[in-house]
Amino acid sequence: MPSPRVSRQDLVDQLRRALEAEPAALAAYVGGSEASGRLDARSDIDLVVVAERADVERVFATVARALEALSPIAERYRTPEPTWHGMSQEFLQVADADPDHVIDLVVAPRDLPVEKRLTERERHGEPVVWFDRVGEARATTLDRAAQLALMEKRLADLRARFVVFQPVVSRAAGRGFPAEALACYVRFTVTPLVDLLRLRHAPVFFDFGLRYLDRDLPDEPRAFVESRMLPRDLGELERFREELVARFARELDELDRGAWRPAL
Repeated sequence: MPSPRVSRQDLVDQLRRALEAEPAALAAYVGGSEASGRLDARSDIDLVVVAERADVERVFATVARALEALSPIAERYRTPEPTWHGMSQEFLQVADADPDHVIDLVVAPRDLPVEKRLTERERHGEPVVWFDRVGEARATTLDRAAQLALMEKRLADLRARFVVFQPVVSRAAGRGFPAEALACYVRFTVTPLVDLLRLRHAPVFFDFGLRYLDRDLPDEPRAFVESRMLPRDLGELERFREELVARFARELDELDRGAWRPAL
């Protein structure tokens, strides 16, 4: 397969030039893999632009024009508002670039406090600043008390619901419904166990789900989970489920005996 005509660096350079020339763009920086030191050839572009609330749409238009000047926009998706994080967001993919190099564009209104923009250094890394006209492109420090409260709430929820939902998985498997069984297995067995393992080994990222396990879990628990992610049939799915249930019980028992505790 030939190399894409437009490289990731081409996209970065084009967007940076366009935004630096756009007065409505008060600051621009990149997060994601670049901010966390995990940039590789398949990384997307997690771009954040700060603007006055009245200029949010102007920034989106500027980015779109800049990309169109480089390559036709093949796909775009604007996240419905209000978004869960309170900022405006759009995903854009250009025709002549690698599909992996999606631009994940977030426009943060200036009146949204920096602390509300997913900027905690401990969770999201150090932003790679393109420019900052107003001192808005900076990392913040994690609120440890608030994080601990969220962790304790998640642990209480895991204790209360893990066992009671296991029959949902077994019932679907027993009825011979593979799609339902697999979906329930991931939702009600795998993901809660991973949440518990994260509380033990990577509490700062306790709510990151199944992503970044290579970064966040030690080799043994990671291998334990990943080796049970792709059951070959419903019988193996049920066997895997029983093994994960036993591991969940063991982790809780060790927690209750003081072998570990959710801490920052």
